[in-house]
Amino acid sequence: MLNLNSLARRISLPLWFLSCVVSVMAQTAEKPVRAVTDPGVVTTRQTITPAGVQAVFHGRVYGLTFGASSSEVWVLNAQQGNNQAQIFRFDWAANKVLERIPIGNRPGLQGIQYDRAADRVLIGATLQGPAGAEAKNRTRLMAIEKGTSRILADNMGSHITGALAIASKPNSQGQRLAVVPLIYDNRLAIVDLNNNQLLGKVATGIAPFGASIDSTGTVAYVTNWGGRVPQPNDSTLPTGFDPKADQVVVDERGIASTGTVTRIDLISRQATHTIPVELHPTAIVWDEQHNRLYVANGNKDSVSIIDTTRNNVIETITIQPFQQRVAGIAPTALAVSADGSTLYVACGGINAVAVIDTGSRKVQGLVPTAWYPNALSISADGKQLAVSTLLGAGSGWRDDPAKRFVHAYRGSISVVPVPDEAQLDGYTTAVAENNHLTIGPAQPQLQPQAARDVAPMAIPRRAGEPSLIEHVVYIIKENRTYDQLLGDMTKGNGDPSLVMFGEDVTPNHHRLADQFVLLDNFYATGGNSGDGHQWATQANETAYCLWPGYLGRSYPFDGSDPIAYADSGFIWDAALRMKRTVRVYGEYAGRLRENDPQQRAKLLERWKSGDDFTRDWNITAPLKPLNKILAANYPSYTQAIPDVVRAQIFLADLKRWEGEGRMPNLVVLQLPSDHTRGATPDFNTAKAMVADNDLALGQIVESLSKTPFWRKMAIFVVEDDAQNGVDHVDGHRTVALAVSPYTRRGHVDSTFYSQPSILKTIELILGLPTMSLFDLIANDMRGSFTNAPDFMPYAAQQPKQSLFETNPQLNALRGQARRAALDSLRMRFDVPDAVPTERLNRILWHQVKGWKTPYPGAKQGVFAPLAVDLEDDERGAAEDR
Repeated sequence: MLNLNSLARRISLPLWFLSCVVSVMAQTAEKPVRAVTDPGVVTTRQTITPAGVQAVFHGRVYGLTFGASSSEVWVLNAQQGNNQAQIFRFDWAANKVLERIPIGNRPGLQGIQYDRAADRVLIGATLQGPAGAEAKNRTRLMAIEKGTSRILADNMGSHITGALAIASKPNSQGQRLAVVPLIYDNRLAIVDLNNNQLLGKVATGIAPFGASIDSTGTVAYVTNWGGRVPQPNDSTLPTGFDPKADQVVVDERGIASTGTVTRIDLISRQATHTIPVELHPTAIVWDEQHNRLYVANGNKDSVSIIDTTRNNVIETITIQPFQQRVAGIAPTALAVSADGSTLYVACGGINAVAVIDTGSRKVQGLVPTAWYPNALSISADGKQLAVSTLLGAGSGWRDDPAKRFVHAYRGSISVVPVPDEAQLDGYTTAVAENNHLTIGPAQPQLQPQAARDVAPMAIPRRAGEPSLIEHVVYIIKENRTYDQLLGDMTKGNGDPSLVMFGEDVTPNHHRLADQFVLLDNFYATGGNSGDGHQWATQANETAYCLWPGYLGRSYPFDGSDPIAYADSGFIWDAALRMKRTVRVYGEYAGRLRENDPQQRAKLLERWKSGDDFTRDWNITAPLKPLNKILAANYPSYTQAIPDVVRAQIFLADLKRWEGEGRMPNLVVLQLPSDHTRGATPDFNTAKAMVADNDLALGQIVESLSKTPFWRKMAIFVVEDDAQNGVDHVDGHRTVALAVSPYTRRGHVDSTFYSQPSILKTIELILGLPTMSLFDLIANDMRGSFTNAPDFMPYAAQQPKQSLFETNPQLNALRGQARRAALDSLRMRFDVPDAVPTERLNRILWHQVKGWKTPYPGAKQGVFAPLAVDLEDDERGAAEDR
């Protein structure tokens, strides 16, 4: 095989190497069809051209393994917000489902392995149950054999399991062992498969993810996402707000800064070594015959090689196959050929499998996959490589594709014959084209270099060239789709039947989009607040958030979990490095407790009376370095504080800046009221909360446009995600605004944009380096701008919708309206997305449209990491239908 240096010099081969047979699994699983009738949108601007034979499933795919033959693949699939797992035994060559076994548990991450010694599949899983049930969040090891599932070991730990491993032979004690990482518990569970006894649990590092075991079950190694246990002098931060939360070693930015592998003696059940590797070690695979252990470092784009005779790292392979050096390759899974000569690395960030020659330690080529590969398996004969992908074909349906929801997942698997040299060349070319990059060794001349003596532009062509704009205000809101707000704007691509918060509720969103630029092809890259805020501020997302691995620890939209964040840092880190001034309002500043159910109503009355709120709060961000640039008097996340109150606090600072004659180069500001609170009795209605959000936005833009800073200003507005509604184009399509004297006024810009597009545009304006692969390849938004300014200020509009409107009290309600109010009372609104998303969406729809208007949206699409009762969500959805 050729390495990438020589491949880059070859003539590109045609893409007919990618002959791909696509089959979509029906939910009944007996009758797969042969086409994806509803193509999803890949919100990272990458193209998906998976090699081999593909099968697409409803829901996410969390892992796969070859079975007894090379034609048999076992697939771990999950639906209902990843909480209802099922196993498929699939004849991929014949495109036939042999078995489908529901297991009714949350699947473990990469939580499936074939037990060849017993001709069965083992899985790690977590039992789900109603709120308060004793069984809830209990982890277990299960076996799938002869068409049924059974529990081998129960109550091993809590919340979530990682990638298990199985010994093929008994050890010196006569025990044939399986080991299961317990991510939340910081333990490795050891199970004797002879009698299904849980022998014990051994302490690991923080958040153990992947395990590997020797053939005789004597030694195991486990990767630790969060790295080593801190020492007394380490700088640390907690993984969440629980007083007993694990402390994690962090760097000066507050991001987890260690990654480790723990060696465990399975006979004595003791940890013997802690081996430092790079950041976010995930998958691990053992080439036992060569005493080599390979570890995928997801947050450093590398693979560490450990010598198991000395228990230290002997080399690190950097996975950077492109001439442009980027962060975000994201190795997630590993497999090694039987002879140890070839290592396969699933790279979630570039939708590919890297093929590495273990002798030269060089990347030989890349095999294209569907969206975000997350598990690998090699057939027993070594001829086939199977790949699962978490996001697969993007969000979509088999039926009625016109109403799309962000959590309508369609994960996939692909089976690819191990490619020869010529095939690998063609595959590699395809991966480069799919990622808009160039294969080959680093070429410094390809890195964007600022030109000298160029005239200033609104959006410079390269970072570091002069811009007509000096001040950027970046406003991040919560959870709306494009069609929900702007689907009634006839000059854009909207569906008015899906509008819930039209011009009477959101006159400022409408007016800003109409007077400045309407962006009708803009997408939130992530799917929920736990990853959406990362995409909006980092142009990247770690596996810890995407899979997710934080269950039980945190919900890291708010800066509360240092394991969650990418090593490439935040947009404010990039700005500070380049000596730009920064001020942050609310974003990543934690969340406020809600102790008074009438707090929001009281604050609205105070606002109406003209009270001053600038001394009401004193916020400390959990991400400690952020406090240096944080507006401490600006509230962090809560639905109990109206956005007009937030606006008043910000505008007081703006007035001070006017007096001082200077304003920060970058202002990041959170306006979260449009998340809403469902039908909670005696609380503001959804329309009132969205109107509050709209008025606050209008007041902020008007005030900014009437300052001297306006002449050199750009304002960008975006939702963190789009999960609380449906959209006729894609569930990720969302509301975004670009407001500036340099905006192309009255223009409709239908260019494909996403959150990294905003970040890339900010980087070009302020002269900042790109943070990741994703802002590097994103379209910048110059199509929405001109170099000929129009300095006319904006005039805010008062919504016709009252900001004070409240939901009826419970005793005034009957039927479905009462049911919606009761459900809303039971939901957690102190954290975004802590409610069953689909149930809340239905409540909001009927609250606005009436109970006789059919809901247009999702089937089997639930996201609720902290939901009180998913079964209740399903019942509500069923009744609604």
